[in-house]
Amino acid sequence: MVEFALAIPFILLIIVAIMYFGRVFYVKQSLSLAAQEGTRALSRMPNLSDPSVREFVVGFTPDGQLVNPDSVVAGALGSARLLSSQNTGNLPAGSKVRVLPWDAGSDPEDAIPAGTIAVRIEYPFKFLENPFNSGNSEFGNSVDIWTGPDGAPVSFLNFPISERTVAMPELFQQFP
Repeated sequence: MVEFALAIPFILLIIVAIMYFGRVFYVKQSLSLAAQEGTRALSRMPNLSDPSVREFVVGFTPDGQLVNPDSVVAGALGSARLLSSQNTGNLPAGSKVRVLPWDAGSDPEDAIPAGTIAVRIEYPFKFLENPFNSGNSEFGNSVDIWTGPDGAPVSFLNFPISERTVAMPELFQQFP
């Protein structure tokens, strides 16, 4: 019993760490796939200077509101259950879907090489919370694991995850 009491904090720490990093990698891979598919679809589209064309192809407005549920980005994020209604709906508050260079802001991550296009998706990662619940939460900005009376707690932070994929536009010709 004494050995178990001494070992249980370390076992719990390892279990929570595995869950945390597994969730981070899952969300990051899902965002990466969605950005890749969105960039691939945009690289084949003409008239990307029109914001409505970009939003239709990507499926979301720059602030994460669903416009086209049949887009490849909405499909990838929906299959990962990262949307408001699990497999359909809007992205959580604080999310951004940018088609670069048109939707570029002042963030250095928005800089891309000339002549290329990119999709950048930002998603607010929350470990044990629903990212769609706004306002106060019982966990705050992190989940802390107690390490004993003299030890500092181990924190598992909530943070935004950002993925960007860059591609060259494909050349096409229209024949009469």
